[in-house]
Amino acid sequence: MPIIQCTILNNEQPVKFAKEELQKYAEMVPLHTHLSFVLGLDQDFVERGLLKQPIFQADSSIDAFQLMEKECEIYILGSNPRSVLFGVYHACKKLFGYKWVSFLSKEKAECQTHRFEPARIHSGLMKRRGLVVENHDDTAFLLKLIDWAGKHYINELFFTFMLWDKVRGTVEEEIVKRGLSITLGGHSMHYLLNGTALSQKEQVDFTDDSWKSLIINKIKDYDTKESINRISLWPADIGIEGEQHFLARYMEFTEQIQKQLPEMEVEHIAYNAGLSWDMLELPDKLESSKTVNTLFAFWGRNYKQPFFKEERAYEALQKWCHSAKANQMQVTIFEYYSDHFMLGDLFPPLFYRVRDDMELYSSLGIDNMVNLIVPYVPKENANEKDNLYPWESLQLMNSYYFARTAWGDAFEDIEADFYSIFGKKQNEVKKVLSKMESVLSGVSKWNIPLFPQRLIDPEKMESDEKDRFVIADLKNCKKEIETLAGIPNQKIDDPYTMISFYVHYVREKLDEYLVKWNQKKECKR
Repeated sequence: MPIIQCTILNNEQPVKFAKEELQKYAEMVPLHTHLSFVLGLDQDFVERGLLKQPIFQADSSIDAFQLMEKECEIYILGSNPRSVLFGVYHACKKLFGYKWVSFLSKEKAECQTHRFEPARIHSGLMKRRGLVVENHDDTAFLLKLIDWAGKHYINELFFTFMLWDKVRGTVEEEIVKRGLSITLGGHSMHYLLNGTALSQKEQVDFTDDSWKSLIINKIKDYDTKESINRISLWPADIGIEGEQHFLARYMEFTEQIQKQLPEMEVEHIAYNAGLSWDMLELPDKLESSKTVNTLFAFWGRNYKQPFFKEERAYEALQKWCHSAKANQMQVTIFEYYSDHFMLGDLFPPLFYRVRDDMELYSSLGIDNMVNLIVPYVPKENANEKDNLYPWESLQLMNSYYFARTAWGDAFEDIEADFYSIFGKKQNEVKKVLSKMESVLSGVSKWNIPLFPQRLIDPEKMESDEKDRFVIADLKNCKKEIETLAGIPNQKIDDPYTMISFYVHYVREKLDEYLVKWNQKKECKR
């Protein structure tokens, strides 16, 4: 008899995959006792007389799982098929010691004694926990990300239409078999209108009805009933000036999509493209939609400080929340924790910021969040270290804290699991990353004053009165982290060598940017 026995109570694809994953990860662990599992939805257990009544809410869209020990068996019950998979991963973490923190970490799995709390239902703090990948078409990375996402109870992957067209053949099956939601949209208006007279440099005219049926028909062609769960189509990433009715016309268009695709969830975005407040703020005489939800995305915030200190943006969010609640609609927060464009190569850990943000948004009644992943793209004159920069693993640190915190795990448990991958170096690494967050998170405050450039783009800007303040800020950053240990490793093959490279790289970048900003200042004289 095999040492692991697993019975499934329905043939939904994520449940069958959950069985495969349980067997795969159990086989890697030396087991000294027989383990028997039963997997299924709570209703499956009721129908087979294993439970007297369902244990979850009637809304199966809310992810929840429970583990019970019944005589010689462990029941893994889910509120929906993907929650059964989440329950299996929870069992693997508790029984076998898996953590799956990083792409680089090596698992030290071993059989562990663990008693599951019989009355405990595991459910997410945030109902929607998504990762947004706009236009990074490296399928090897995407496949790793999808696998990692399921293991940390991420329930949505978000793609632009262009990216989906490129990668669908490779990634769709992997997403579907995990039961994760797929959202299509983003800045895809120009892509969907390809072949029309609209210039790539123009904002879309939402008062013009001539192109709207063309886009809606194209969306319908994406087999939306099969694997696509949500449409989140945004205006072009171009600011507007003085167009007071822009947001209303855009929202009307998304409502038109919803009417044509009633089986889909459709949302609109409130986003300060080009720093346009008219695209972020709900006008006084306009209320939020009664049929489509709101995605709120404030670009350029200072991650050094709480969001409520971004007073105008915070007021805008509160207004959207109030109006959406009155119309029985939902607001989702769009954050940039893993955006290597906005945060640049002075990329900060944002562990405490993620925790505090989540508490703030929850206090506002928000239970939907997504996190944007944007790749690091070296500049034209990139050196060897720029090309070695391990952005995939670095962004995953913030994504890890986002995923675990969005599920509602205790921060001390998240920290313990995260730093455990550094072994005997974990105390050292914790001090380093805490200092890096404290110092580098404030670099983001320059995104709005220097827009459309960033602090890391001095070569693209004319000298002005801001130079001396930027230089002072860079000097302070350098002073704060110059004592941190870092080695210019040529081989990054584990979490510690990644952190060591990262610290050294940031120190060199601070020196480089200080020189360039000083040169720019001198040229003015």
